Amino acid sequence: MLKQSLSIFFLLLTIKAQAQVNVKDSLVRVPMLIPTVGLGIPTQDFSQRFGTFAQVGLDFLWKTPKGWLGGVDYQFLFGSQVKETNVLDGILTDDNFLIGADGTLYDVRFQLRGMRAMAKLGRQFPIWGPNKNSGVFGTLGIGFLQHRIRLEFQRNADIPQLDQTYIKGYDRLSNGLGISPAIGYFFLGNKRRVNFFASIEYLAGFTQNRRSYNYDQNSADLSKRTDGILCIRAGWILPLYERKPDEYYFY
Repeated sequence: MLKQSLSIFFLLLTIKAQAQVNVKDSLVRVPMLIPTVGLGIPTQDFSQRFGTFAQVGLDFLWKTPKGWLGGVDYQFLFGSQVKETNVLDGILTDDNFLIGADGTLYDVRFQLRGMRAMAKLGRQFPIWGPNKNSGVFGTLGIGFLQHRIRLEFQRNADIPQLDQTYIKGYDRLSNGLGISPAIGYFFLGNKRRVNFFASIEYLAGFTQNRRSYNYDQNSADLSKRTDGILCIRAGWILPLYERKPDEYYFY
């Protein structure tokens, strides 16, 4: 029964695919979900705090038959290359350990944690593709960038100087407006089995420290930051081809 059910399911799936628009010969309207991975290379003020990092996320893009693009994306930023490690100089030992409440020495690791969320508009051009729905594209995104230093140490360690009250005074939480132009290429296969995209983007973030007080500096940080990130991203496209109004299918 299971084999028969699966056979019927895949047969129906094939019939539905054949009934839909012809990607090879037609300019189509198609929403796209795109899980992505990427590499971020810091520039400007961001490069003084962090090194190269990774990012994962999800894009949603809508392409019209005339090639216009619109959508949103969310990316989670993470990495272990932190340059601004002097934030704990006042509470570390000479060997760079933290002293717990019981006198135990604990190692501390510095991590990058952050996110970006963008709304974007752009245009696709049918260049170098198997059909007119593939090709080079350009977009401009406007949204939000946030990042902080994550202080990581042994779980359940009793370190009063870095409890939930005080740790915020060391993490340099910063956020603000982000603007991101991008160029790239996406491929929508004629048989709908192979669909992918790749892009190069530059994110300019106009951020500021959002903590009211930095304990290591004994003051608030009111300076304005210009955080630059060169992003190289790639993803697998899940196109939701239209069959009838308000009915979409994944392929």
